Amino acid sequence: MEWDPTQFFREDEEIRPHRFALVVLNQPINETALAVLRKHAHLTVCADGGANRFFEWAKARGEESTDLPTTIIGDLDSIRPEIRNHYANLGVNIVQDDDQYSTDFTKSLRYIREHEKDVISSSTSQRSQEQTQAPSILILGGLGGRVDQAFSQIHHLYMVNQTQEHGSEKGNLYLISEESITFILSEGNNTIHVPRTNRPPDPSQTKPQPSQQQEKERNEYLLEENIGIIPLSGPARITTSGFQWDVSNWETQIGGQISTSNHIRAETVSVQTNIPVLFTVELAGRLKRVSR
Repeated sequence: MEWDPTQFFREDEEIRPHRFALVVLNQPINETALAVLRKHAHLTVCADGGANRFFEWAKARGEESTDLPTTIIGDLDSIRPEIRNHYANLGVNIVQDDDQYSTDFTKSLRYIREHEKDVISSSTSQRSQEQTQAPSILILGGLGGRVDQAFSQIHHLYMVNQTQEHGSEKGNLYLISEESITFILSEGNNTIHVPRTNRPPDPSQTKPQPSQQQEKERNEYLLEENIGIIPLSGPARITTSGFQWDVSNWETQIGGQISTSNHIRAETVSVQTNIPVLFTVELAGRLKRVSR
C-alpha cells in the first residue's frame, strides 16, 4: 500500500493533492495545519463540538461568517448554542445523529463515506484514473487533549483499517495532531513518500551552503526526521528500509521492543509488517500548532 502524507501540504506544486475531506474533532486542533488544508479540502465536517474549535479558528482570522464548515454532525450536546445558531443562520448543514452506539468521530466518518460521490463529482480537475477512488480523510485533533480520548481516536483509526476490505480503494485516513501525522499501516508492504524531510544531508554529496539557502530550505520542509512504529494489537514482525536504524523480520510489541525516535534517511521509506501497526511522523516546525 502507498502513503503520501505530505501531499496535502505541498502548496507550491502545480499538481493538486488527491481529493480529501477534513474532520474537525472537539479536541485541541492544529490551527496552522488547518489553514493550509482548508485550501484544497472538498468537504469539511465538524464532529459536534468540533464546530466550536472551527468557529474560534475562523473568528481569530475575522472569517467566522465566510469560512464555513460543510456539515456539523453528532448528538449536538457539545456545540455551543450560539455557534449552532450562527451556522444554522448561514445555511450550514447540521445533522443531529443520536445513535448511542457510535461516537461523533465515527458519525463523521460514516457521513463522509455516505457522501463520497459528492466529493468525487466536485473534483472534476482530477486525473481520470483517480475519478473512482474514494477521498482520503484527514482528522484534525485527537492527540492533544485527554489521554483516554487520544486512545479512542487511535482505536477508531485501527478499527476503520480493520473493517476495510484488504486491497480496497477506500481512502486513507490520517490523524493530524499538534505536532505529527499518524496513520495505520496495513498488513503487507507499505511504501511511504516523505519528500522535503528535514534530515541531515549526505556529507559525501553536499557542499556548505550560505545561510540564505539554509533558511529557504527550512521554510520548505514539510516533515522532521523523527518517526515511530507502534504495534497495537499484539506482537508484530516488521522489516524496514530508508531509516537510520533499519530492521529485518524484527519482533515488536508493547512490553517488549518498540521502534520510537527512529529517523528518516530517504525520500521514500518502506515498512513491511505481518499485522497492522501505527506509523507516526513529526511535522516540520512551521506546520506545528502555535503554543498559546
